Amino acid sequence: MRRGLRSVLASGLALAGCNDHRFGFFPGTESDGGTFDPSTASTDSPTLSPTTLVPTTVSPTTVQPTTITTATDTETTITTEPTTLTVTTEPPTECGELVLPPVVPIHEIDSLQAQGDDFSLTCGGIGGTDLEVVWTAPVTGRFQFDTIGSSFDSLLAVIDGVCFGQELACDDDGGGNLTSRVEVDLVVGQTVTLVIDSFGQSSAEVVYNITQVQVPDECPDGVFEPFVPLTIDGQTAGAANFRAGSCNGFESPEIEALWTAPFDGAFVFEVIEADFDPVLYLLDGSCQGGELACNDDSNGLFPQLVIPMFAGQSVVVVVDGVGGQAGKFLLSIHEA
Repeated sequence: MRRGLRSVLASGLALAGCNDHRFGFFPGTESDGGTFDPSTASTDSPTLSPTTLVPTTVSPTTVQPTTITTATDTETTITTEPTTLTVTTEPPTECGELVLPPVVPIHEIDSLQAQGDDFSLTCGGIGGTDLEVVWTAPVTGRFQFDTIGSSFDSLLAVIDGVCFGQELACDDDGGGNLTSRVEVDLVVGQTVTLVIDSFGQSSAEVVYNITQVQVPDECPDGVFEPFVPLTIDGQTAGAANFRAGSCNGFESPEIEALWTAPFDGAFVFEVIEADFDPVLYLLDGSCQGGELACNDDSNGLFPQLVIPMFAGQSVVVVVDGVGGQAGKFLLSIHEA
């Protein structure tokens, strides 16, 4: 009787441990005196009942509109429920408090009283009171800007355009007695901003002057190599305006270069590319020589000249502009 009960328990343990790796029972093996009989194992497959999904209804959320009320020019109140947010903005920094007429000479007296600190110049003036003046060049040439006559330690800069362009020049103490002075080449119609700065906060009286500087006529500007074909990449912007051709070029800066014919023949001088309306003329032998030819707009907006020359003959090639215009150009010299 006990042996039968022990046999039933052993069979039960064997079935309970089938495929159970925790106890070391595997099909077709013996362990702890029990024998696994696969014929007694259930072959029924498990049945999976499908799950029914019930759709969920989401109630829409009502969003209340936001009310924006402008209180002042510099303060905006944004009202939401239940929070109120106040945003304060500073008015933009002003620049160019003074606009001068496009004339020279100019002599002005002003004050740094109640001026802010809008600029930090490359030559100094960090944290100092500054004054900005906008001015436009009436002609092409070189101009002197200075604070000579002021009674404080000044700094001076000239910025291209109105307030936010490239700094063209900057000086500290170049005018003597702690005043400043710079010279800048400008073309007619070019607008600049004169920035007068100080070391630290100041309410001093400021004197500033704008005058045109006479530049010595260093002509020619260069010498071209004596062979053909020849292509020259140049620029007239920033040059002086000393002369004009009989066909045009009265208000624009120009550059000059000496070229010598390598042999007898007819030669073509022409501007083949430019970002302005160019004028081209030739002077005989030197900058003081007579005009041999002048042309404006022979080939569209580009000038072209054809002249006979003998070997060793020199001409001064002048590239000028129309109506104060200046810029980059590409000049070609070749046989006709």
